[in-house]
Amino acid sequence: MVKRLGTIFSVVGLLALTACGYSYWSTENLRSTGSRATGKVIELRPTSKGAYAPVVQFETADHKTITAASKVGSNPPAHKVSDAVTVLYRADSPEDFRLDDPLELFLVTGIFGILGLVFLSVGGGMLFFSVTRPSNKSWSYTKNN
Repeated sequence: MVKRLGTIFSVVGLLALTACGYSYWSTENLRSTGSRATGKVIELRPTSKGAYAPVVQFETADHKTITAASKVGSNPPAHKVSDAVTVLYRADSPEDFRLDDPLELFLVTGIFGILGLVFLSVGGGMLFFSVTRPSNKSWSYTKNN
């Protein structure tokens, strides 16, 4: 039972670490190949979880004005209305932008990384101790007559 549970925890940990790696790669790809623009926070929109997501307006390189809410909110708000922010976006989908802010860029990466390490450590520990400890089957009780 411990061995099976350890395997499940280890697999979940490896999957979370894979998601962490993909999230990091995707963020770094956006930072290196994406376009940058200076935007302005025009509103703080409350989220369903009690946080405030900044609504940002910026102009793309082809002079298209984009107004959209950030996917990451915080409480207290990380930005104030009229704050200038740097926006990272892909030219083919500027509405899907991210603020050039460590919290917004690496929050998902950090969550997957921490969860992956915890699950892999617990699962690996369970597997290690299930293999190295003596099995209950090898112990037998004999009565001395």
